[in-house]
Amino acid sequence: MATTGQVVKDFYTAVVNRDLASARKFLADDLVFVGLFETYNNPNEYLKALTGLLQVTVRWDVKIIIAEGENAAVFFELQTKAPVEAVTFVAEWHKARNGKIYRVQSAFDGRPFEAMFAAGKRA
Repeated sequence: MATTGQVVKDFYTAVVNRDLASARKFLADDLVFVGLFETYNNPNEYLKALTGLLQVTVRWDVKIIIAEGENAAVFFELQTKAPVEAVTFVAEWHKARNGKIYRVQSAFDGRPFEAMFAAGKRA
């Protein structure tokens, strides 16, 4: 069984390569993602949001993954283009068991993304 650090690394390798079908293999069916603007209670909701983010992503640079037991912290720099042009440093806490990520909590300066999420609420 892969370690939590390896699971998170493999997940982000797939995301950076924009291979969300492969990324899905690392997500538990009961995944909960807690972000600044949204909480997703299953992997399909999360991947839908991630697909939208990737549409404006220019660069996704994973700096480091630190893991202990079922916990892993990942730090990355995300460069996005209009309508959310920014370079954002992101910290995420992942929890995994049995080779699958089951919880993610994200922290970052959300000001550049606020309008994008507000627009989605109006639709």
